Amino acid sequence: MKMFLVFLIIFSVKSFTQSFGFGCLGLVGGYGGYSTQYYQPGLLKDYVNEFNALKTKQLDDFGKADGYRFGVNFFRAKFSGFFVTAKGYYQQLEESHDAQKFSRGGFEDFNYELKFKSFGVGLDIGIPIYNRLLWKILDGAVLINTVRMTETKNNFMGTNVKKFNNEKTELGYSVGSGFVLDILKNYISVEGIVGYSFFQIDKLITEDKTDFKDLLTSNDKNKPFIKSGGFNATVQLNVGFPL
Repeated sequence: MKMFLVFLIIFSVKSFTQSFGFGCLGLVGGYGGYSTQYYQPGLLKDYVNEFNALKTKQLDDFGKADGYRFGVNFFRAKFSGFFVTAKGYYQQLEESHDAQKFSRGGFEDFNYELKFKSFGVGLDIGIPIYNRLLWKILDGAVLINTVRMTETKNNFMGTNVKKFNNEKTELGYSVGSGFVLDILKNYISVEGIVGYSFFQIDKLITEDKTDFKDLLTSNDKNKPFIKSGGFNATVQLNVGFPL
């Protein structure tokens, strides 16, 4: 599936640039918007369960991150009733939860912040369906994902911060569909996309090579930190300029 998406993007960009060129019959522009990503935690869920066995204030489950997306439409062009867009973007999503434990030294306050950073390159294909309303039949992208988990602990001794990063860059991809509403035809539009992201985050470590799984007492540690992606949604504003 990953190879298919890469092939589709490369083939389509080549074909449409040959048909249109970058100097006519198309638009280039940028966009920004708000995104939500659901995902399925693996080892992270086990850690939350262990933490809550000793909790004073429960640590909520992870599984939904929100944030922003900024990108560039390299070109958007129309051909035989279809429109095609080649694009790239940067996305940053976060999820954060607080909790508390009581130990012999008193109360300890914890904050866990999970931050996703993704670079994507993709292609979408759609058709006009009514006046200024366009249907994006297929929206596909290949993703480069990085993740950071930050644990901040406060107690009578002060503040301690640990930062865990994924050991290697993880590739993923997303497939979706949506609608585009032209506000100022061809130049300003609002876009909504719903899709599914496929990715996995295997292992998180600190700079001194401390593995996140070492925080668990369980013997069953052979799980990825995040086992799979999930549904996602984005609402964004597009601004275009003629090529």
